[in-house]
Amino acid sequence: MRWGRTALCTLAAVAAVLLGTAPAASGATPEAVARAAADAPLLSLVTQTNWVTPDQPWFNATVAVRTSGASASGLRVSITYYSRLDSRSQLQQAIDGTPSGNVLGRQPDIAVTSGGQGEESTASTCVTVLRDERDTPPTSGPGACAPDTLSIDMGCTPNSGTCGDVYPVEIALYRGNSTTSLARLTTFLTYQEAGAPGSIGRGGPLNVGLVLPDSSLGDTKTLTTALTDHPDVPTTLDISPAGVERSEIAAPKATSRALAQLGSLDNEQVLDQTYEPIDLAALSEAGISGEIKVQAARGNEILHAAGLRPTAGLWVDTTSSFSQGDSADLAAGLEQAGASQLVLNEGDLASAGLTNYTFAQPFNLDLGHGSTVQAVAADSSLSARFTADPNDPVLGAEQLLAGLFFVHFENASLAQARGVVIVPPANWNDSKTFLETLLGGLSGNDALKPVAVSQLLTQVPAGGNREPAVRHLQAGPATHGISNAAADKIGLARQQLSSYAGAIVGPVPTQLVALSDALLGTEAQGLGVSRRSAVLASYQRSFAAETGKITLAGQETVTFTAQQASIPITVLSSAPYPVNVVVTLASDKFTFPGGNTRRLTLDRPTTSVRVTAQARTSGDRLPIDVTLHTPNGQLMLAHTVLTVHSTAISFVGVALTVLAGAVLLVWWARTWRKARRQRLRAH
Repeated sequence: MRWGRTALCTLAAVAAVLLGTAPAASGATPEAVARAAADAPLLSLVTQTNWVTPDQPWFNATVAVRTSGASASGLRVSITYYSRLDSRSQLQQAIDGTPSGNVLGRQPDIAVTSGGQGEESTASTCVTVLRDERDTPPTSGPGACAPDTLSIDMGCTPNSGTCGDVYPVEIALYRGNSTTSLARLTTFLTYQEAGAPGSIGRGGPLNVGLVLPDSSLGDTKTLTTALTDHPDVPTTLDISPAGVERSEIAAPKATSRALAQLGSLDNEQVLDQTYEPIDLAALSEAGISGEIKVQAARGNEILHAAGLRPTAGLWVDTTSSFSQGDSADLAAGLEQAGASQLVLNEGDLASAGLTNYTFAQPFNLDLGHGSTVQAVAADSSLSARFTADPNDPVLGAEQLLAGLFFVHFENASLAQARGVVIVPPANWNDSKTFLETLLGGLSGNDALKPVAVSQLLTQVPAGGNREPAVRHLQAGPATHGISNAAADKIGLARQQLSSYAGAIVGPVPTQLVALSDALLGTEAQGLGVSRRSAVLASYQRSFAAETGKITLAGQETVTFTAQQASIPITVLSSAPYPVNVVVTLASDKFTFPGGNTRRLTLDRPTTSVRVTAQARTSGDRLPIDVTLHTPNGQLMLAHTVLTVHSTAISFVGVALTVLAGAVLLVWWARTWRKARRQRLRAH
């Protein structure tokens, strides 16, 4: 258990911070302030001891000083060691630059050693850490300090469980005898006491589920190199299939090597990812949840083709924002994705912790209507260390490790295992230095046990240590990540693309695979309304260009010289694959004795067919609609209107003409005879 102590802030430390961060004088121009900031020395952590033990009680640290071309002469480094942290707020306060607690010791005058040309200056320290005044450290060993170096007394009782903990270490840079710091940072000394009650605790070491993304395998090899250097540290890999695809195009050789390295690792859990990162609830709410399966199938295909072994069942999404209004849609989306486990952002959850300690247990997430999913929340404050100071990756990694140690030492008397999940922010760029430092600190660590997230969910009990076993999403309405208009366009585009793909004879060509990938790209999370609209418009142009390779040959007028004739139809195709199509003729001026449809296989540039038509009447400019469809009729590929000029005389017309002539002749004959008789009588 953590023993409470009165937080004592030293006035000297506070004054140094205030002086070091004082605003520029009111008379200084913005340009002068910018120049001063550019010329100010920068302090960064190069390396430090990850943890200290009674067998190796030496804390070593090296910092780099960048002087922007100025001389390092006269610069000195001061290091102050503080007593243990008592709360998470003290941890954050120390990270922010103002450690609290008693001062255990201070090294005020560490010389800055000038580097060679083009190299940074450095300053190094070594301090011997004693548990109390009776502690007798060994005189030699890896990292042992010189006899005349500083020793600090933590003031705890050896082997009683009161020594293992996290202690702030403030490092500040000064010039000469000035009391105003030029730069400062806070790292942490962690003490582990093997075998002591507070060293490991009844619940064992803290399980750490580290999720690492990489979408630029061919460009950096950062992830593969770091994991290869630390094969004993299990992690969960969030590999973007779309990123793999892009890397294979941009740098095929480097990507192939990186993927081969990843595939050879045994301790890593590769997530079965969708092609693009998506918001499950948004796609479900938009009525296009079927796209989730398409995304998953394509992502799985790419990862397997890359030689990786993705495992299904775990869904990690700390970027999307979920609330109670999304519960049903999230449940439906998880079902479509085949996921039975979930990692989400802790900010999406309603508060439910029963203790003052960090919530470090899995739980069952209630999604309503009897639907639950096994879940764990990613610790956002720990994850923030990935991007807190990109210019000092070693410090960020050491602060993250200190946060993990702190969670472990919060209450070593808890009987059941605890675990936390860490997911880097979406804007984190892979840093080899950060990863090497972090993985090195997790390797061979008695207090921290790195595990794959699926293992954490199995080994750490839901509702353990009297924490709630069931939690709920925060109150709030559904978030509409995809507009109805965009969803309608995506749904129609998928229907048309599937119809066209079904018309192709043989394997699906690469052109259609690229089109499908482009359509999946329109569903990516984080696209705003205008951006999604632009991406959709781009896809529609590409699809129209592909289907536009199939056209009807121009033929505007057809002349009939008989009552029945054949209409020639010619279909042109520049597509590099065979396609089945259906030609349909329709007109209220003609009938089609042999039927008005013809099924064609376009396996050459020009394909012709004749359709017999019978005119219902003669005349000029009689229209016939000609359409070209996919076999299932869901996509019209081409359309034209033929104009028919019919000069044929129909049998009915001739009969009527003859009958009319006969009637006229009989009438004329009768009239002539009647007039003749009348003339004879008159005579």
